[in-house]
Amino acid sequence: MNSSDVITTSSLFEEEMILENYNADSNKLKKITPGVDIEIFTPDTTIKRENIFLSIGRIQEQKRQIDTIKFLDNFRKVENNFMCYFIGGPSGKSGSEYLEELIQTVEDLNLESHIEFLDTLTQEEIKELLNKSKLLIHTSKFETFGLVAAEANAMGVPVLTTNSGSLSEIVENNKNGYYSENLIDGNVNIFVKDLLNNNKKFNEIMLNCFEKSNAYNWANTATKIENLYKAFV
Repeated sequence: MNSSDVITTSSLFEEEMILENYNADSNKLKKITPGVDIEIFTPDTTIKRENIFLSIGRIQEQKRQIDTIKFLDNFRKVENNFMCYFIGGPSGKSGSEYLEELIQTVEDLNLESHIEFLDTLTQEEIKELLNKSKLLIHTSKFETFGLVAAEANAMGVPVLTTNSGSLSEIVENNKNGYYSENLIDGNVNIFVKDLLNNNKKFNEIMLNCFEKSNAYNWANTATKIENLYKAFV
């Protein structure tokens, strides 16, 4: 950090983390956000949306998939017509044990008809599911950016998140998703139920998602990085 000319960051949250933990020179920091691969994450608007939720991420405790399961258990009290797919394989020393805990929790709560674990999928397979989905549920405790949220928005899928760090730079309440400290919240239930049952509301938010995702483009990211290098040649 001290010997570099420039330190690139992907979010304001990451900038603050670097300043706090490494005592870096703030004048060196340059925020350059990642982008969405539009060759993959471009929606097919002829495909009908279904009452599908997605949770995408490695199966590990810091991703807090257990919070998603608890939300679904609470949400089915107001709406029972939905399916949630968990995408991602176990990661880290305790990933397999955590997956077992998640599966057991689903069984204990009798949520087997609403939840399925799909393990790791290709980006093309994820795209196909996003194209049919109405919500991405993101409960990760820590993200330097949160590219999966931008990719979901690019596919017209709003994001429900509990992440108050980098995701707060992507998700705007009732615009392209919803942020809440606690998913066991009546306002969260109202927002998600509207997505499922109010086509006009979902279509409005879907258009907002498309607009928001335009800010994240790999071509722009590459140009900014290239210009940074040129400045020091």
